[in-house]
Amino acid sequence: MANAQTLADMSPGLLKVVERAQREPEGRFNSLAHLIDVPALERAYRRQRAAAAVGVDGITKEQYGQSLEANLQELYARLKAKRYRHQPIRRVYIPKGQGKTRPIGISAFEDKLVQDAVREVLEAIYEQDFLECSYGFRPGRSAHDAVRTLKRMVEQGEVRWIFEADIVSFFDSLDRTELKKMLAVRVADGSLLRRIGKCVHVGVRDGEALLEPELGTAQGSVSTLPTKLPTCR
Repeated sequence: MANAQTLADMSPGLLKVVERAQREPEGRFNSLAHLIDVPALERAYRRQRAAAAVGVDGITKEQYGQSLEANLQELYARLKAKRYRHQPIRRVYIPKGQGKTRPIGISAFEDKLVQDAVREVLEAIYEQDFLECSYGFRPGRSAHDAVRTLKRMVEQGEVRWIFEADIVSFFDSLDRTELKKMLAVRVADGSLLRRIGKCVHVGVRDGEALLEPELGTAQGSVSTLPTKLPTCR
């Protein structure tokens, strides 16, 4: 469930989505795209880290904010007129240990805003579907919280077995068609689904090469967050 701090930060429209998602756990939402307006984009802007790495556009938060109102109005106009196009994601590699590296995707700044605004809408729905024992990629929760909870359960004798599993290259091999099917269980708004598609079906700039992967979604980008769908209630 959304915590009190999260609810306090939401717009009235998002609060209505939360209330309905709680009331109708099997319900589908037909009208969501309109929630991604200028105030939603501004909230997304405020959430971005000032020192975050830049995408292919080379634009920082500070630079974008120098004409913030004009930039947000222009971005919203493109979204509303269906003229918005996601720029390629810049791929960088970070050390993973034992000489291995992990590919990370860095989006252009305004693409981060769109992704984060979409995440805010999806989170209003799916946060209501998660069990209290779920901690991964959730607002106000962390891996440390999960470890503390598990430690308490072990000490109190509530569990006898701990099973750890990791899906190899999950983000790289994610089936986008299956992702769309999962989203469609709760989201029936074609406009929002198309907007999500623009964030997922995007080229990757790897050095001088422009790649067009058919599987996966760039790890490290806000657009990976739709993969945070619940597997149980």
